[in-house]
Amino acid sequence: MGKRRRPRARTAVGALIAALVASSTTIFVASYSAFTATASNASDAFSVGSVVLVDDDTNSSMFTTAAPGTGQVSAAGLKPGQFVQNCIRVTYSGSLPATVKMYATAISDVNGSGGTGTVSYLHTKIEEGTAGAFGCTGFAGATTIWDTTTHGGVASDLLGVFPITYATGPSSALASWTNTAFRVYRFTMTLDPATPDTSQGASATATFNWQAQNS
Repeated sequence: MGKRRRPRARTAVGALIAALVASSTTIFVASYSAFTATASNASDAFSVGSVVLVDDDTNSSMFTTAAPGTGQVSAAGLKPGQFVQNCIRVTYSGSLPATVKMYATAISDVNGSGGTGTVSYLHTKIEEGTAGAFGCTGFAGATTIWDTTTHGGVASDLLGVFPITYATGPSSALASWTNTAFRVYRFTMTLDPATPDTSQGASATATFNWQAQNS
């Protein structure tokens, strides 16, 4: 009976040999893995340039018909031939060179007791200086960029026909603005001597804007 059990032992030995052969084959295949290497250029960064303008008015109007604050000028009760004058400083802090122009928006007119307004009789002169501040302290180095001489023609300097877009607005005398560049603008507003009696009690408002575009 014991001699008949020996073939089973051979079968077990054969299975063990087959397993060892299979294991050897697996090791042989793994030894052919490829070598690799990687090079990296990390943390690449990109930023968009900027065009930035600020002014020194501290959210105050240059001209007011109410009680004037610091640096403001009273433009209440104007009479024909009278003028008012004030300045504002505009500074550039963008990273890209820019072309600066100015224009007006929100021009409005309230007729006087006789049915006539003011914007058609209010002359606008703008000078660009190289020194000064809001209120015109220390204003100097003036170049006229808007008046009847620089823009000749009938009624060309009147508030009612002042440019209302960047494309048509007067350009700064400084062709290209770069970071920290600034200019001071002096406004002289004159009520025409020929303003009719029908404009008595009339009023006008306007917003003057400076816009920078990358050149």
